[in-house]
Amino acid sequence: MTFLRIGVAALCSVLYALHAPGFIIFFFFILSVTLWIGAGRRDRLLMTAGLLLLYGTSLLHEARHISQFTGKEAEWTVVFTDAVRIDGDRLNAGVKDVQTGEPFRLSYRIESEEDKQHIAAVLSPGLTCRMKAEAKKPNEARNAGEFNYRAYLSTNHTYFILTPDSISTDQCIMNDSIRYAPARWRTAALERIHNQFPEPLNATAAALLFGDRLSSSEDANEDYERLGIVHILSISGLHVTLLSGMLFYGLIRMGITRERARMIILMALPLYALLTGASPPVVRACFMTGAILAATSSHVRLKPASALGGVFIAMIVLDPYQVFQAGFQLSYTVTWALVLCTGAILKRCRNAVELSVAVSILSQMAALPFLIYHFSELSIIAPAANLLFVPFYSFVMLPALFVAFALSFLMPMRTITDPLNVLLKMMDSLAAEMADLPFAVLVTGQPDVQWTMYTAIVVIASFLLWEKMNTVRYSLLICGLLLSIVIGMSRFSSEGEVTFIDVGQGDSIFIKLPYGKGTYLIDTGGRLPFEKEQWTERTHGFSVGKDTVVPFLKRKGVTRLDKLILTHADFDHAGAAAEVLSAIPADEIIISPGSGSVDVMESILVTISNGKMNVREGLEGERWTKGDAVFQFLSPDDREYEGNNDSLVLYAEIGGKKWLFTGDYEEAGEKEFLKKYDVDVDWLKVGHHGSRSSTSARFVEAIRPKYAVISAGVDNRYGHPHKEVLENLSNAGVKVFRTDLHGGISYIFKGDRGTISSALAPE
Repeated sequence: MTFLRIGVAALCSVLYALHAPGFIIFFFFILSVTLWIGAGRRDRLLMTAGLLLLYGTSLLHEARHISQFTGKEAEWTVVFTDAVRIDGDRLNAGVKDVQTGEPFRLSYRIESEEDKQHIAAVLSPGLTCRMKAEAKKPNEARNAGEFNYRAYLSTNHTYFILTPDSISTDQCIMNDSIRYAPARWRTAALERIHNQFPEPLNATAAALLFGDRLSSSEDANEDYERLGIVHILSISGLHVTLLSGMLFYGLIRMGITRERARMIILMALPLYALLTGASPPVVRACFMTGAILAATSSHVRLKPASALGGVFIAMIVLDPYQVFQAGFQLSYTVTWALVLCTGAILKRCRNAVELSVAVSILSQMAALPFLIYHFSELSIIAPAANLLFVPFYSFVMLPALFVAFALSFLMPMRTITDPLNVLLKMMDSLAAEMADLPFAVLVTGQPDVQWTMYTAIVVIASFLLWEKMNTVRYSLLICGLLLSIVIGMSRFSSEGEVTFIDVGQGDSIFIKLPYGKGTYLIDTGGRLPFEKEQWTERTHGFSVGKDTVVPFLKRKGVTRLDKLILTHADFDHAGAAAEVLSAIPADEIIISPGSGSVDVMESILVTISNGKMNVREGLEGERWTKGDAVFQFLSPDDREYEGNNDSLVLYAEIGGKKWLFTGDYEEAGEKEFLKKYDVDVDWLKVGHHGSRSSTSARFVEAIRPKYAVISAGVDNRYGHPHKEVLENLSNAGVKVFRTDLHGGISYIFKGDRGTISSALAPE
């Protein structure tokens, strides 16, 4: 309990020093005071010392938390610090400046297949190169609640991404320093695994033995994430304990004394942490195992809670910014929950099955606040999945892979790896089937920080209730009620919104009516497919639907759309529709008349044919109402699809404002529109991304918008928006928002009043 008290006090001071949200600081302050009141004099002194120590070290870290470069530098001398990742024609690696030691990410587009082969053979950790490169700041979150890559890299003290025009190995020399040896060994080990183990076993072996999940199949990763068991593909305390036990047993069988075996393991654990990438969960597991082994060797009784607390304090002293990383939060929260509940709850389990179920439920409950905040969903099937998959991976795959890898240096291992590969494929198939069950995952929406802390308080209370009542049913009931409230807040809020999602060069607009009366999506964005040579194809490429639109909808708590409106058959408007519909179906899909025969719609129609979704054509004059909201299509008036000017044009009255969504409407369409309609609007979705062929001065003067939104990609190849369009809007006194400058733009309303916000502040 002593280390828990010190840890909470230390964490409170870290959060205060690093300017965390006030509600989080308040929560840990109250928790610290509560633990202070129940502590003895010695523990109070230790809590005070921990608080002052961490506050001082955190201020010191904050003062250094800034780049030593301006970003305007053109030439760099860097050393490669970790494995070089090549995916298709894209190279990514970690490097650091030779003089200052400041880390960077390096991203390079490979020009040819020969260049790719040469780079793969030459670049390795420890190689020092002189190069010309542009330093770019990492991408920020371009939509509200989205993963912020810039903030994530900042917690790792990385502030720039270097993008060289070329990498000449003639200007590189190998640094033979011992500090880069573990990274080189790791690279060599991963290469051996991928060369000698069959697929997909090689990816699983790389993940379980060396903490490398980048080669894993996207589909398999997604299935395991939906089941809430993706942690079994990461190196955890259980993995380190099992490997340490296997090594200890092997050393004993070789005739080595127990004391010497412990010393060998103690020396091997830091090396193993480096070989696996030194992620927070691995470091925690290795340090904790090492602390317990060291205490055993010195005949000191060290409890797991004390070991965990000591490791936690040591890690945040070394780098307090780790507390903002999702992996760090999940790792320590779940481990603390298991350690603290061992005597109170887990000790009561009568057999291995009860223990496995209790551990799974405890872990899921402890992780709940972080899962719904970072990922907006929770696996309901996780306890059952853990019962099936944890024993298989921990007691079958891990030992077998460890033995196979060790023996691969002596003999071919097909007799072991082939049967393992068959078993793995069977388990992957089972995971896919379980992940597709309708009740497998609960989409909760993303609560704000305040509600996340309320969730944490309820979870703590649930643990105490479980301990006191000696049954989990009441705790599950309370957590279920809590989740119902969180879901209800996201799906049935009294607030509505209209959000222009930043999907790059494309359109996607989300409309949510108050009290769950309607959720609509106008277009999905998408990327125009280009034929590429096979060597340039990426395994883990970016997808607008999977990586932007679907996560956005889940953060809003959306599991099904009332309407998906595809204004016309262009890839940048409808190209991601199939991806979106496969994850979040729609009751009704409305397309522009005649556009169903266009190639871009084929994949959409295939997706629709596999689900209970209705597709139909929209037409001028169609009107519907939901609550106070009114919607009406104003164009097109014929069933012959000819392109941009046959975009579905939607007029709406939402949140006391008048809206006009124009798809890729161009000037010819605008002229026809003005012949038939005399409307004025508050908000205009500018047609065709601000192309010169749209948004004429006459059109803007006629509809008199107060605000206009231009959806365009950053530095897009088309030069959108055109300066003439911007002048037309400026001359009419229209306030312009642009996704390339502002990111996602939202209008949040309640009744007839609302507020405007954007994900980014324009530079």
